[in-house]
Amino acid sequence: MQKSLALLTLFLIHQFSFAQTSAEAIKDQYFAEQQVFARQIIKDIYSDFASFNAVDPIRFSTSIDSLEGIFDAHLNKYSDQLDAAVIRDENVGIQYFFDKFLLEYPYHHQDYTGEQVSLPAEKQSRITGHAADLNNPDLLSNRDFRAYVQAVLTIDANEAIATGAYDQSDNQQLEAVWACINRRFSDSAVRDYWRAEYLMNHMDNYGVKNISPIYDEFVATCSQEEAISKVKAAYEKYEHARAAHLIEIYKKVDGYELEMHLFLPDAQKFTGQRPAILYFHGGSWSEGKPDWFFGEGEEFAKRGWVAAAIEYRIKGRHGTLPFESVKDAKSAVRWLRENAVKYKINPDQIVATGNSAGGHLALATVLAESWNEESDDLNFSAKPNVLMVVSGVFDLTVDNSKWIVKTLNDKELVKEISPNHLIKEGLPPMLIIHGENDGNCLYSTAEYFVTVSESLNNEVTFRTIEGAGHFIWFGRYGGKVSAIQSEYLDALGFD
Repeated sequence: MQKSLALLTLFLIHQFSFAQTSAEAIKDQYFAEQQVFARQIIKDIYSDFASFNAVDPIRFSTSIDSLEGIFDAHLNKYSDQLDAAVIRDENVGIQYFFDKFLLEYPYHHQDYTGEQVSLPAEKQSRITGHAADLNNPDLLSNRDFRAYVQAVLTIDANEAIATGAYDQSDNQQLEAVWACINRRFSDSAVRDYWRAEYLMNHMDNYGVKNISPIYDEFVATCSQEEAISKVKAAYEKYEHARAAHLIEIYKKVDGYELEMHLFLPDAQKFTGQRPAILYFHGGSWSEGKPDWFFGEGEEFAKRGWVAAAIEYRIKGRHGTLPFESVKDAKSAVRWLRENAVKYKINPDQIVATGNSAGGHLALATVLAESWNEESDDLNFSAKPNVLMVVSGVFDLTVDNSKWIVKTLNDKELVKEISPNHLIKEGLPPMLIIHGENDGNCLYSTAEYFVTVSESLNNEVTFRTIEGAGHFIWFGRYGGKVSAIQSEYLDALGFD
């Protein structure tokens, strides 16, 4: 009898294990098939995002319904085979994935066309009906739901900023979204989740400068010990990194004190005037922080260079446009020359470098003649002696830069800071590195800049990273880019 029971038990365990394996296989098959058409749909949408959002509201809604229907039909095909929990999560994900497009459509449409439109009534009701879900902590595990909530908070914050209520803030986006979180979420778990998320995101992508009031509030009021520990660790890490080098204020403008982070070589080991490298971070002139260069700054200092990374005005912190960023970049170069004796800098050996929008700023220091801060001493040149540009922005008139001119009466003004509209002879030596498949800043725009620059007898070294996209300065291609830069700098013979 005991033997029979043991065999039965083994049989049942085997059957249960088989059922689990089968269920997992079906789920894997479902997601594998979904991934195939999802990738194509997303590629089609974002390959021409401007046109996707430029259509009228009815046509846009119809398009969303059609695309959502593809996902729904695929889920229905597996409705008798998938676990109930998977089906529930997929229903939530599909709905909020497409509702995010609906939510953002009026704003994108205005950015790309200049026209103000509203969603059709039934779609607007659908969006409004999500209010209760926003306070449901059970939905936070769904990635598409979280992305939708982030879009809601971004819109809330942007509308609050547009009133002028945060004009004097040094961290406009964070302060505005913080107020929105405290107002929107009555559930404490949900509120703590989003406060931790946004505080971590801000520290990672904007820094910790002047955020202590918000940080202190979070630590004092959050009920999640794990979240407090995580935020504390990040805050202390970034504060420690700031304390490890010299910080000077290179510019005071509009109530902001802009920082120059300096990494100085050992004066005993490296004597005389030293070459300097000035780094402009990327981030679409909207986010980013000089901290991203701290590691490289330390390495340059060990090699005998004076390294500098600057804070410049950006949309997410100061509510500014790239015009202000350009003026700050030029002010920073002038500051280095003005303080060359104090920091033992060779004013004829200044290299300006940057990735993406930072690359644009490096170029703008020698090209954007019309944009200078009134407080600058124009007796000091804002033109670096050498430029190194990685994945740079060469054309600011393309669709994904239309947000820049949204509030401008003169839409042509952006050409005054757009490198491909300002190419001239007499530019300093340049190293241009660009990914062949860059979808953010098209390779053709870099190619155009190099071709025209060379035709005007400018010295340009152009390096293509084959098969690479935009973010080539780290990850898979980071080593190759660093090697190209090191070889180029070594050949300069700066010492």
